[in-house]
Amino acid sequence: MNQNQLTSYLLSRNVTITPLEAVTCLLCALVLAMFMYYIYRKTYTGVAYSRNFNVSLVLLAIITTIAMLAIGNNLTLSLGMVGSLSIIRFRTAIKEPKDIAFVFWAISIGLCCGASMYIISALGSVMLAVVLVVFARHPYDSAAYLLVVRGQAGALPTADIRAALDACSSRIRLRMSNSTAHEDEMTWELYLTGKGDSTVENLHDRLAALSGISSINIVSYAGETLG
Repeated sequence: MNQNQLTSYLLSRNVTITPLEAVTCLLCALVLAMFMYYIYRKTYTGVAYSRNFNVSLVLLAIITTIAMLAIGNNLTLSLGMVGSLSIIRFRTAIKEPKDIAFVFWAISIGLCCGASMYIISALGSVMLAVVLVVFARHPYDSAAYLLVVRGQAGALPTADIRAALDACSSRIRLRMSNSTAHEDEMTWELYLTGKGDSTVENLHDRLAALSGISSINIVSYAGETLG
């Protein structure tokens, strides 16, 4: 086969996809995409869960499958697809770093199902789900919070507050201390696991039992972690 024949073969080569094969690919992509949808919902640990983003992941997997079925082994279509996608600009910012991995997961499902590699897609999805579930339920994981306590000037029980924090959190740090003529205010950064004594409710009860505190504010904190 000379160079001209090889070029003609690559440009004209196109495997015919039967309707049954197309339906099988799309159904497989849909099942795995819904599995990914469930895993994303159950393992999400961000501040605000977005159902629209999760649905977009399912659509992305199906759309990628359709594109793979349309391209097949046709070199001309594949080059045209690359050229078309290169002019697309996405402006939506992804706030959670883990969401980027889910985007690639959705694309991988579409690529594998479009190429009829169902076993690879299924095994890869199961492995990713296991990793996500293990890290989502790790017993030593903790959530960061900011605690703001206020009290009358000179009456804020600093030592008792620190003792209550030590009993509930393994790591604490005083972020800010502010005093005026009428009021003292302290802001602490702490980490709660949500289990045992390390819960928001238990911390609030311990602080509420102390005298000298006029207000207690506990805010979920998504900033930088302690070094």
